[in-house]
Amino acid sequence: MRHHTRHAIHTTLQATEAIAHAALSHLHLIRYTLTRAAQTGRTVRIQYVAEDAAATVRDIDPQDVRRSKAGDWYVRAYDYLRDAARSFRLDRIAALETA
Repeated sequence: MRHHTRHAIHTTLQATEAIAHAALSHLHLIRYTLTRAAQTGRTVRIQYVAEDAAATVRDIDPQDVRRSKAGDWYVRAYDYLRDAARSFRLDRIAALETA
C-alpha cells in the first residue's frame, strides 16, 4: 500500500474515532444531567429532534433514565408541552439546560 494511501486511511480513522468519542461524551453528559435532574426534581429544557427530524423545545421534569433492551437510552419525564408523561430517546436530544 502506498504511503499516502496509508496516511489517508490513518487520518480518516483518527477523525472517525474523535467524532465517536465526542458523540459518546455528549450522550454521557445528557444522561448525567437528566439523572441529576430526576434526583433533585429540577425542570430541564431540551431541544428534541424526533424521528421525522421535526425539532421542538420542551420543558420536562425527568423521572428516570433507563436503557432499553435494544441498548438505547431513554428519559421518562413529564412533558409540559404535551401535558403528559412521555419518553425521549437521549441520542435525539440536541441540547439541554436546567432551570
